[in-house]
Amino acid sequence: MAENNNRPPSGVEIGPDVALYFGEKVVICARKEMPEWESRESARPAIEFEGRRYYLSRKLRGDEDRPIRYELAPWPDFGGIRPRSVIVYDEDYVALRDGAFKKIKPVSGHRTAWRFVYPLLGFFPAQFKEDVLEPNGINPLRVSLITCSCAYLFFIGELISLFFLGHGICQRVAGPLVWFDYLALLLLPFDSGVRFYQIVNGVRYPDGFFEWLPKFLSGR
Repeated sequence: MAENNNRPPSGVEIGPDVALYFGEKVVICARKEMPEWESRESARPAIEFEGRRYYLSRKLRGDEDRPIRYELAPWPDFGGIRPRSVIVYDEDYVALRDGAFKKIKPVSGHRTAWRFVYPLLGFFPAQFKEDVLEPNGINPLRVSLITCSCAYLFFIGELISLFFLGHGICQRVAGPLVWFDYLALLLLPFDSGVRFYQIVNGVRYPDGFFEWLPKFLSGR
């Protein structure tokens, strides 16, 4: 393996990356790091490439053009080992890599009922996103961004409704709840702004609704 590390990359191109084959193993010569491929708390994700599942066995140093190399070994079929999540590595994945909004395949291979409340899932705690949403094929970063966008749209709708139509959205739907409308005006943009900052700075599992506040107050 070591003697192949310095030879010029040749093999199958996946966008700017190159896949090299060494028997049953595959080495991905990558332009950028993909930290989600690495094991997290002893639970490793499966990496699906060309219809086969692999796991990351080693991370190597590459060359100047593709500084990172990931050695993938076949996913073991024995022992009933289930991956925490399945990452589909293809040209779409590579194209979305810079924005960190990767396609994630659910472990079961089937879509779940969580998608019916998709715009609200970004409000859920970070641990829930890691333990439940990601294994069910829902990208925590993508869903958090959608939730932030919906919160800002709701905020704009509240401003228009309160100050131009004379009543809030919640007040109109549920009766005398104008206090809830003002609370939404105060909390939604503030919370969404903090979580959007986490998203653009690459936090893999953004906090849920005001989950960041205790951390901020404790100085963590």
